[in-house]
Amino acid sequence: MLNLSNKISLSRIFFIPPLVLCITQVQHHNHYRYICLFIMLMIGLSDMLDGYFARKRNEITNFGRYLDPVADKLVLVVSCIILSSDQLWPEPRFPNWITAVIVCRDLLLMIGSIVLLIITGRMDCQPTMLGKVTTCLQIIAIISVIMGNHIPLSVLIAIWWLVVILTFASGLWYMYRGVKEL
Repeated sequence: MLNLSNKISLSRIFFIPPLVLCITQVQHHNHYRYICLFIMLMIGLSDMLDGYFARKRNEITNFGRYLDPVADKLVLVVSCIILSSDQLWPEPRFPNWITAVIVCRDLLLMIGSIVLLIITGRMDCQPTMLGKVTTCLQIIAIISVIMGNHIPLSVLIAIWWLVVILTFASGLWYMYRGVKEL
């Protein structure tokens, strides 16, 4: 049976199809941009609430430890890919190279986690503060792109560079932690 925290984490995954649908409609009807913002805010809120309830209600589970980061990664990767597509999203778009950095880091971390599980029989999915800040900034970057021309391009570029720097830094930190586990 799923506890409240796991249901909240699972809801993030269920938010992905409506988010994708709305993102693909923005180029035809700009009001979908605001629906996308609302969905991303709900996703962000659910990301904060699941951990809060798990700790507050003492309902931390192994399933939740895996589900939460998987839900985060799915939302982030799908959003970045779609928001970088010139056929699905109007300007401003996520630069393809930033999407590649985010996706490659997450793939490397997933592969590294699986290798660690195979070799050691355990896998540590505990997020670090750097990882949490990186995820938060990636969500801010996605929301900034969705907001479109309401955000100056210079601010978007600054956010994108921070995302890249923190994505690299957190990826290196997680790899360092993984190698130490061996």
